[in-house]
Amino acid sequence: MTLQDETTSPQFAVVDVETTGFSNKDRIVEVAVVVLDENLSVIDEYDTLIDPMRDVGPVHVHGISPSMLSNAPTFEEVSAAVCSRIQGRVIVAHNLSFDQRMISNEYSRLHAELMPGVGVCTLKQTGEKLQLACQRLGIQLHRHHRALADARATAQLLQRAFDDRPVGEAARVENLTHPLNPRTLRREASEEGEASDFERMIAATRYPTSDGALLSYLDALDWVLDDLVITESEERHLVDLASELGLDVDAITDAHRKYLASMIQAAWRDEIITTQENRLIIKVAELLNVTDFEIPDVSEQVAIPETIKLGTRVCFTGTATDSAGNKLSRSDLEAFAANVGLQPVSSVTKKNCDLLVAADPSSGSGKAGKARKLEIPIMSIADFLKEARNG
Repeated sequence: MTLQDETTSPQFAVVDVETTGFSNKDRIVEVAVVVLDENLSVIDEYDTLIDPMRDVGPVHVHGISPSMLSNAPTFEEVSAAVCSRIQGRVIVAHNLSFDQRMISNEYSRLHAELMPGVGVCTLKQTGEKLQLACQRLGIQLHRHHRALADARATAQLLQRAFDDRPVGEAARVENLTHPLNPRTLRREASEEGEASDFERMIAATRYPTSDGALLSYLDALDWVLDDLVITESEERHLVDLASELGLDVDAITDAHRKYLASMIQAAWRDEIITTQENRLIIKVAELLNVTDFEIPDVSEQVAIPETIKLGTRVCFTGTATDSAGNKLSRSDLEAFAANVGLQPVSSVTKKNCDLLVAADPSSGSGKAGKARKLEIPIMSIADFLKEARNG
């Protein structure tokens, strides 16, 4: 693959890696590169699992088991293929410093050197974790923590999250002597299972800063907190990362407090703190060593009003905002309904729906029209929330 003319607008190489950890000793277990041309159109995709030649790390995060890597190539075997897609292009990633560092470390082990140029970080641009940035911009993110899925989503962020065309300086790899090898082992697509309560809460937690260094640190913290355990090794790596990013103890302490506050705000989105949410918040506060922070109590059980019986099958259409001005999605409303003993359903049918809750009961939407035709009661979201809380 020939390098592009340096006088033309650069192309972009959007990268994502899944790894055994986030220290400099950790290895890549999956890599993906989505190549965009000068007009930000996708012209090439590459992804493969990689044998890290060591334990695979947190399977619960990346979903890659040792058996899946039994026939995978090593990074040495794919190094030229990855290089051919990075060479002469601007590197893009969601948390650029992490992905770029892990790829650079792999080339260093081969006595080659990644000269990164000036890349583009969509995490720094959006200030949001990948899931939330995609949700805000209407980008589908299926199978998060799959390298290709995350790289594709990041490529769409590059296309949508910038007012002007992103700029940077092209990267290059020097002293790589390994020949091009076409061998890959792609991960089989599979449906993800149900997310845990903690995964749902942490996915909705917004980063409480726009500072690039703190964003990189908090992104690593998200990774560490995924299993609700911070090992001595992970704690040591976090300290090392903070040092590399130029963050002192006061900055980290403040970041931990703000992160916990953001997690609490995410839990409050449905205006209810469940027993499980309360337990998880307390656990995270302990892990972050935040001891002087008010943890919200479990909400009292919300009574079901006479007009909404226990077990009522309720369907939602539209969105609303709570008293704090936070947008409540359909999933938020369904979670609230389940918490007060109702049964959320996905569609309006005569046999399986007792109540439709709509942003505007007079709406001409398909669900509202069908509910009226079937004589199924329709209630506004605002009235539903008010009656459920005051009932």
